[in-house]
Amino acid sequence: MLMKWRNSLIKRKALKYGVFEDIETVRRYDKETRKWMRNTSKTFVSMVKKWQMNENYVLDVGTATGRLAIEFSKKIPTLEVIGLDLAEVALVVARENVQKSEIPLNISFKKGDAEDMPFEDSIFDLVISNNTLHLIKNPLKMFNEVHRVLKPTGRFIITDYKRSWLGIFWNHIRASYSLKEITDLLNQSNLQEWEVKESLLSLNIYSKV
Repeated sequence: MLMKWRNSLIKRKALKYGVFEDIETVRRYDKETRKWMRNTSKTFVSMVKKWQMNENYVLDVGTATGRLAIEFSKKIPTLEVIGLDLAEVALVVARENVQKSEIPLNISFKKGDAEDMPFEDSIFDLVISNNTLHLIKNPLKMFNEVHRVLKPTGRFIITDYKRSWLGIFWNHIRASYSLKEITDLLNQSNLQEWEVKESLLSLNIYSKV
C-alpha cells in the first residue's frame, strides 16, 4: 500500500524536480540548487579523501545537472567521473556546466536508468548518489545495480531525504523513506558492509570501513 501511494505521488509531481521535462525547468533547478550542491559535495569529497581514493573510476547516479560530479572533479581531478541520469534534458545542462568550467574536468555523462544501468559488471571503484533514491520506482533494484557495477573492493555513498512530518510542506520528503524502510531494503539487497546514519533531514548510506 505504501509503495502504491509513493509511486502515485511521484507520477503526480515529477516531484517538482527530479523528472525533468523541459530545458527551462532544468535551468531553473540548476540555478536554485547550485550553492546548496556545492556545500553538499563537501561531505562526499571529504569521505572519499579519507578513504584515499585518488585515481579511481566514479559513477554519480541521478547526476541531474552534474553539480555533484563537477565538484568531485574539481576537488579530486585525478578521478574519472561518469554522471548517469534518465533525463536527457538534464544532461544537456550538465554538459553545458562542464563547458563553462574554468579548469579541465574529467567528466562524461550517459543517459540511463538507475534500475538497469548501462554498464558492465565490476567496473567502478566508487558509486555516489544524492537525493535520487526517493525518485526511483524500485529502490531495491537500484541497490542491486550499485552492487553489480562496483568492483569487489568498491565503495558507495548514497544519501537521500528522510521522511518526516516536514513532508507536509515538501513532496520530496513525503515521498522519501524512513530509517526502518531503508534498513529493510538494504537487508534484502545484494549490498554488503553498509551502515546508515541519519540526520534531521537525511539518511546517509555508506560503505562500512
